[in-house]
Amino acid sequence: MRFTKASLAGIMLASAAVGFTTQAHADELPVKFSGGVTFLTDYRLRGASLSDTKPVIQGVVEATIPLNESISLYGGIWGSSLDKDAGAGAMETDLYAGIKAKVGTVDLKARYLRLVFHDVKDLDFDQFEVGASMPAGPVTVGVGAIHDEYNGGGHSTYGYGVVTYSIPDTGIGMKALAGYEDGSNWNSKVNWSLGASYTTGPVTFAAEYIDTNRFSPASDGDNRAGGTVVFSVGGRF
Repeated sequence: MRFTKASLAGIMLASAAVGFTTQAHADELPVKFSGGVTFLTDYRLRGASLSDTKPVIQGVVEATIPLNESISLYGGIWGSSLDKDAGAGAMETDLYAGIKAKVGTVDLKARYLRLVFHDVKDLDFDQFEVGASMPAGPVTVGVGAIHDEYNGGGHSTYGYGVVTYSIPDTGIGMKALAGYEDGSNWNSKVNWSLGASYTTGPVTFAAEYIDTNRFSPASDGDNRAGGTVVFSVGGRF
């Protein structure tokens, strides 16, 4: 089942890419490609480390095609190095596809994602996400919900709210996030973070304080879900 689902996701993305390219050629619709690479001092997912609190490198490649002025389809591949001591193997690859829409000042999105962990059997799972964001005075406010379906029948649901602010003409941005997760892997877990970033050209430097209300031991006995500051530097194209 692991191979079947991962292969199906890959075939869907490949077919979509071919379809997008053919349609773009026929109708002269622009297919936009983007991507990037980021180095981080830790890989935190909803506040908990998936890299045993070790540094990682992550990369993404994404294709987007606008259907009209308000709706776009997109799909991509995202990957991250891991640390085997964290229990998820040495590498994660995510295959995803979704749709984005703009209704007035509100941005909407829906996405399907397949998470593949290459060195651990039966750890892959499916994820479904919906979200919305809109300007509220000088800030942008976003909310979203994510549902995970694990192999073997387990599941979890995660809801989050995020506020972002960019200081005009400076490249400086700030972000605050809070989320709540409940399900097979975590019960009543709350995570929160506060971060700042500076972007110059295609390069972004960032620092983010991340914490949760839970304890989960890393390989050295420290809390992999405890408070920490994650530093990162990344470039996009």
